[in-house]
Amino acid sequence: MRIPEEKIEEIRNSADIVDLVSGYVQLKKRGKNFIGLCPFHQEKTPSFTVSQDKQIFHCFGCHVGGNAFKFLMEFKSISFIEAVEEVAESVGITIQKEDSISGELKNELETYYEINVTAARFFSDNLLKNSAGKIAAEYLSKRNLKQSTQKIFGLGYALQGWDEFVNLAKANNIDLEMANKLGLIDKKDGGGYYDKFRDRIIFPIFSTNGRVIGFGGRILQKNTETAKYLNSPESPVYQKRRSLYGLYHAKDEIRKLDKAILVEGYMDLISLYQFGVKNVVASSGTALTEEQAQLLSRFTRNLVVLFDADAAGQNAAMRSIEILLKHDFEIKILSLPNGEDPDTFINKNGKDAFDEVLLKAQSFLDYQSSRYEAMGWFADASKQTEAIRELVKSIALVNDELKRTILIKNIARKFRLRENLIETELGKELNKNFSRDLRSSRALSARTQEKIDKVIVEDQKENSLEKEFIKLLFEGNEAVIGYILDNVPPEDFKTDKFRYIAEIICDAYKKNIVSPSAYIEKIDDPDIKNFILNLTMKEESISEKVWEEYVSDERRNQNLIRYTHDTLKKYRLQFFDEQIRDANAQMSKAENESQQLLLLKKLKELNEERKEFLNSEDPLNDNY
Repeated sequence: MRIPEEKIEEIRNSADIVDLVSGYVQLKKRGKNFIGLCPFHQEKTPSFTVSQDKQIFHCFGCHVGGNAFKFLMEFKSISFIEAVEEVAESVGITIQKEDSISGELKNELETYYEINVTAARFFSDNLLKNSAGKIAAEYLSKRNLKQSTQKIFGLGYALQGWDEFVNLAKANNIDLEMANKLGLIDKKDGGGYYDKFRDRIIFPIFSTNGRVIGFGGRILQKNTETAKYLNSPESPVYQKRRSLYGLYHAKDEIRKLDKAILVEGYMDLISLYQFGVKNVVASSGTALTEEQAQLLSRFTRNLVVLFDADAAGQNAAMRSIEILLKHDFEIKILSLPNGEDPDTFINKNGKDAFDEVLLKAQSFLDYQSSRYEAMGWFADASKQTEAIRELVKSIALVNDELKRTILIKNIARKFRLRENLIETELGKELNKNFSRDLRSSRALSARTQEKIDKVIVEDQKENSLEKEFIKLLFEGNEAVIGYILDNVPPEDFKTDKFRYIAEIICDAYKKNIVSPSAYIEKIDDPDIKNFILNLTMKEESISEKVWEEYVSDERRNQNLIRYTHDTLKKYRLQFFDEQIRDANAQMSKAENESQQLLLLKKLKELNEERKEFLNSEDPLNDNY
């Protein structure tokens, strides 16, 4: 279903974000805004702020923010369309379904989901109700999995026959080609179909909001000719890189504890869950992906990585650390005794022993150091140098400069080295990362590349008056927005990120959209979005020292225009001063008298224009 932009705008304007958020978070009025304890991470001091004027929210602790739609998407882990539909229902707006390509696509996706649900029920019935599933029930019993746990995770069994699901699909008029795309069946060489999953324990894979999107199948007996695990392929409803097994079951506990435990396999997760360790997700036996890290960051930034103690598990842990550091996670690594995995350990020793060993989880720096020491790298001078450089490589992935500084001090102290030596190595790695990011980004679209460059170049000087314009544009006052854009079009902004924001607001303004909530929604760069939320959600977004001269409850809009007028006047004077300064600089470098005369003429004209501008009664010629 496609929802027209005008209808989304109507729904957005009809909803009050304070009323909506109050249904989930206890809010208290503080000044112009409302505050409460953030629902997205644990905190004792409220940092979650909601602006009724701007219709946006922002947490200054975990940096989650956006409009009413974004709040529901994050809180309930639902799609944008589902959030729009829920807000529409709450304000009594009916959304008419359109017969369009998008509508057809949604109907097609729903059919895929329905086929998966049918398959999940079929596999579950095979395990719980079919005598042929006794072998699977006995296997799970030996693995100490209770039937109640099996039901929670929807476990099932694929029968041994080659056409059990094919026959069910035919009997229920299921599109066999669609079932094939989902990986439930496969084509025979001579025509027809056969079951893809046979004689396997089935683990349904759920989306974050609880829909069956795929399956994992484990063989019951050792067989060198058959893969131990068989997983659903990529499909219209399942993208492995964007899914984490168990997140649907764990998300509430993860939010409650503000911590997650990352394990490798299905059984590891289910066994921990059964013993009461419920804040667990699994990477399903593959290395963690960027998309999975991004997904998990919606629920917590604190993570314990718990992979097998063998070489493969340790290598997977190292790869995961690199990705998690890039996404600003606080990482600890837990190593179990050799030969143990989370499943076997908790079944042998119980939850108390697991909780105790969990307290011994190491920081990523200590874990890496211990690993290199076990490999004998610190016994050899050249290898020790290599180990330290590897540690610095990991630190270079950390975005927080303060955190990097503390980690550098730790390494220097641990190896009795001068801090400036480590800082030099860090600088080399940061430069390498910067160059690598630039090279890889060439494959991206020009617009995306432009946004990356804006954020990467940290030393670019911001124009303070342009920053003030951005604050004013986010006041949501139509007259102010029109006034600024008429006098300072987006292309005149010198600071790249301010120009990008101004372009978004200008495009929306041309469509008669005047809403900070809508502007936030259109910013797809997370760094710029977070910058804006921090900038505009302070108790008073306009600079307090100057704004107090203008604020008046009775004439706030008029005073806002006056403040905008004065800011624009300063901006124009700044322009003249820059031009005069540049001309003077060129004068000192003039190679001959002719050039000097031309520059003198230019300086005279600029000074006259500046004087005329200052003396004019209405220098900006506004009609507001």
